[in-house]
Amino acid sequence: MVLERLGNSLRGAVSRIRGRSIVDEAAVNEFVREVQRSLIEADVNVKLVLEMSRRIKERTLRESPPPGFSRRDLAVKVLYEELTSLLGKKPAEIPVESKRTNVILMVGMEGSGKTTTVAKLAKWLYKRLGKVGVISADVVRPASKLQLEQLVGPEIPVYWKDSKDPLEIMREGIETFRRERYNFAIIDTAGRHKDEEGLMEELETYYREVRPDLVILTVDGTMGQAAYSQARAFAERVPVGGVIVTKLDGAAKGGGALSAVAASGAPILFIGTGERIEDLERFDPNRFVSRLLGGGDVVELAMRIEEAFRESKLMERISKGKFDLEDFRDYFKQVRKAGPVERLLEMVPGMGRRIPYPSEDEMDRWMAIISSMTPEERRDPSLVKGSRIERIARGSGVTSKDVRRLLKSYYQAKRLMESISSESRAKQLFRRMGLDG
Repeated sequence: MVLERLGNSLRGAVSRIRGRSIVDEAAVNEFVREVQRSLIEADVNVKLVLEMSRRIKERTLRESPPPGFSRRDLAVKVLYEELTSLLGKKPAEIPVESKRTNVILMVGMEGSGKTTTVAKLAKWLYKRLGKVGVISADVVRPASKLQLEQLVGPEIPVYWKDSKDPLEIMREGIETFRRERYNFAIIDTAGRHKDEEGLMEELETYYREVRPDLVILTVDGTMGQAAYSQARAFAERVPVGGVIVTKLDGAAKGGGALSAVAASGAPILFIGTGERIEDLERFDPNRFVSRLLGGGDVVELAMRIEEAFRESKLMERISKGKFDLEDFRDYFKQVRKAGPVERLLEMVPGMGRRIPYPSEDEMDRWMAIISSMTPEERRDPSLVKGSRIERIARGSGVTSKDVRRLLKSYYQAKRLMESISSESRAKQLFRRMGLDG
């Protein structure tokens, strides 16, 4: 999970205050201290933390809970709203013109993961908004062209020419993609630091000559609070229309980086949540904070599962109440495209703690177990019991316990899949989790 330590710490604070029978000033003070400690450990600026803590305390003690809610609920609501405000309040828009080639200039520090992020963004746009071309204009690191080609695959062309002039490459690449009526042309540039005056002036020249529709800055999530000065410095040179914060999957300072970028006034468009090409997530402060606090993110779950299953007939079978072990095997193949199972399950309130999701190795064992079953057993899993379990375990080289764990997870997954099988998947899940009021 992104910012797992911060999420666990905040959820612990929420759990403790919700477990109190009386929420008085002492209880609120303890709650605020726990939140402070959690945020400071995530490298959020101390001044921001203290200001937010003061507001949480004042609002929780001063405001009246709405009918049907307790002061415990109010404390969690206030925390949610203040964290959301800290991270930008609402998702930033991506400006797109549908009738022409949108030019995106990608900039960032060296080592921020910019080239990988260019490829991730290209894939994200290609899946949703049309034809995408990439322009490799990093003449400092020519190998970036090969890196881009390997990452984006054959569907997305990478324009490059043997030239020492980045502007020449940019102009000719843009013209090529405009002529071929591409929806997007994404320009990868060399990394630069805010204190490198010559390179920052060069960046201003790129913007002035190319006139991109959007400038996107990549910021390394491991930088923590230092992200603030970088975001401000780049924004003072060129009009940064959005930021992508990278490397958040294992960043202890990720909370500091996100809050610092938001404080700089630069809107966060995406966050990088892993090393895979698919690990780029639209940043929505409301959803992000909801997941941190354990509230789940049902809309994101529905979208990602639906995308993974788009090319499969699995959802059609589920909608008819059919979900056997053949489908379960197909389910894991498709879920692997959408992202790690634990990342999908954590988006559903409580699901991540109720379903024992498998590791990649265990998932491979489960595939072998299903393959060792007869077609009749795969179609009717209720037959798999007793001596059949022993036979299947021997045939797949695993233990009977492994087979039983597979069956347990199959039935739990079946219930999850049934809950999102209707046309109004997100609405049904909200209702089921008690979140539709």
